[in-house]
Amino acid sequence: MLSRLAFGLLLSLHVLLVLSSTTNSSKSPFPPASPSLPSLLNDPSWALGVRLYKALRSDSSSVNTLFSPLLLASSLGALAESSVGKTADQIQDLLKTPSKAKRKVGDVLSVALKSFVEANGTSFQMHTSSSVFTKQAPALSHSFTKQSQSRFRLQHQTLGKGDFKADLKQLHDWAKAVLSEKKGAPLEAEIKAKAGAMILANALHFKGLWERKLSEESTDHRTFLGKKYTKVIMMHRAGLYHFHEDIDNMVQVLEAPLWGGKASLILLMPFHVENLARLDNLLTLELLSKWLESTVVTSVAVSLPKANITSTLSLQVGAVLLAV
Repeated sequence: MLSRLAFGLLLSLHVLLVLSSTTNSSKSPFPPASPSLPSLLNDPSWALGVRLYKALRSDSSSVNTLFSPLLLASSLGALAESSVGKTADQIQDLLKTPSKAKRKVGDVLSVALKSFVEANGTSFQMHTSSSVFTKQAPALSHSFTKQSQSRFRLQHQTLGKGDFKADLKQLHDWAKAVLSEKKGAPLEAEIKAKAGAMILANALHFKGLWERKLSEESTDHRTFLGKKYTKVIMMHRAGLYHFHEDIDNMVQVLEAPLWGGKASLILLMPFHVENLARLDNLLTLELLSKWLESTVVTSVAVSLPKANITSTLSLQVGAVLLAV
């Protein structure tokens, strides 16, 4: 069985990370065969990721933002299993998928998260953690903390009785420790947690390792369209990749493998230079699934911007997603 896990990245081209449970010999000159995989329509992390991406993009002031639908969905899944009544219904609604999956959402997310963690050090290097912070709230049950840690790697932290600045510092210190002193983007939004508040936090440092490196020697500066045209360092490579062209929608889909075949990078690109508004409107989980299943091995010349991206995202997930 092969699973695909998503990352979302808001740039001038759509970027997704795909994680596979199969391996590919680095000796093979060809990318692994396009997988016959369980439909993305059954995966709550992909469903949540696309919905959250589209919600964020509906804000015209949105900037480059990196987020992990799997970490977020897993944290919500842990809360869902211990919630009742209206709260449980709201969380389950956030994790709903277009299809009626036979497996429980919590089981799907727990297995996917385990695969992701076990792949660390193969196709990518990462530091990650998830935690639920509570402030002057009733003690969480032992069964919840034990199960959320074992199934979803969700830890529990208690915020002190200080003001929002003290809370923000505690969150920063936690993230800094998780990321092993890796430099991260500061939290710009104020977090004003009242007594009884609960905050879900995910921290991630991710570095993909190319299966076939893009040439560092042949880099050059080229014009790239973000919010505006700017000069960026571009890396280049020609080779065999899984590739698909959707002629009707004028979209190119490219899958670039990472080292060892445990993961790959998916790029969604318009045919012509344009902003992402049209592609944003097109994007659905159903269409994304169709694109990925339609890729075939093709000789392609690839040029990608060289970038190191840090970002933070602070939001009320339910309010954002339920508004779209």
